[in-house]
Amino acid sequence: MYQFFINAGLSIVWAMIGVILLFISTLVFDMLHPIHIRHRIEEGNVAAGVLLGAVVIGMAYIIGTAIS
Repeated sequence: MYQFFINAGLSIVWAMIGVILLFISTLVFDMLHPIHIRHRIEEGNVAAGVLLGAVVIGMAYIIGTAIS
């Protein structure tokens, strides 16, 4: 039973690390991209939303593979 709590705690910690890395990577992408994606999304640009969604999915895959 003790091992279960250790594994659950480690899973939660790694999940939080993954979410933080994903958030940082989207901010870095937004800063490095010449067009401010978040501003375009606020204006209602659907293509910018699709682009940011693709970046998030790609980075989530990379981060998930690196963590596991």
